[in-house]
Amino acid sequence: MDLSQTRFIGIDLGGTRGSFTCAVLDDNRRIQFRGEVTQEEWLVKLGECPIAITAITSPINLNEGIMADDSKRSALSVPPPAKKYTNLRQCEYELLMRGFATTRTPNRYEDCSPTLQRALRFASNLAAQGFQRWPAPGAKRQLMEAHPDSAYAQLLGAKLNPLKSLEGRIQRQLLLQEEHLNVRDPMIFFEEITRHKMLTGQMPDGILISPIELNALIAAYTAWSAYTNPTGITRLGEINEGHVILPANTRNRG
Repeated sequence: MDLSQTRFIGIDLGGTRGSFTCAVLDDNRRIQFRGEVTQEEWLVKLGECPIAITAITSPINLNEGIMADDSKRSALSVPPPAKKYTNLRQCEYELLMRGFATTRTPNRYEDCSPTLQRALRFASNLAAQGFQRWPAPGAKRQLMEAHPDSAYAQLLGAKLNPLKSLEGRIQRQLLLQEEHLNVRDPMIFFEEITRHKMLTGQMPDGILISPIELNALIAAYTAWSAYTNPTGITRLGEINEGHVILPANTRNRG
């Protein structure tokens, strides 16, 4: 496929009521859009993308009982204790073993929380819009699952500060900048701080990206990384139940 016609989209379902957050990168990782969209606005943006490789930061399917299968549990690199971690997906168990908080997706829709039900409905809608599970060679609309905290940690080689903390936001924005996304240098934030502004609570605005948009951007970057460097990424989970994709770590690349 023509890479110049390909757009890499990250979706985080956080946002105001009736909307969600997405980020769109071109083949050079230049940000074409980031922000909240309604469903109608999403369909317009999707229609502008000849090829859309998309990563979403929420589960796209129920668990299929792999973690309840003793033979498959015993084959894991870190087998779980007996009768524990049985009702979640393998990729979620692997995230937990890496020290990351994650959703635990049940095997029945009716057992899911309202938030998780919304995520699964959204994924179903994407399938209805023509998205196929990545990798789907030749498909113009492909979908994968990302996990923002572990994706950023993969780039840094260590866990980051919490997403909503000032330090955590700066860390994430610095990592995006190092991966050649056209975000503002977050260190400018400190140049804008004065004694007076600190005393009066007037913190610099418009420099740091919001937590939800940071999630959408790393998801879009994950989609780009998986599509352009499929051998460099990390896949967590089991192929039939679904993977969580972690982007390639390029920081130590010669």
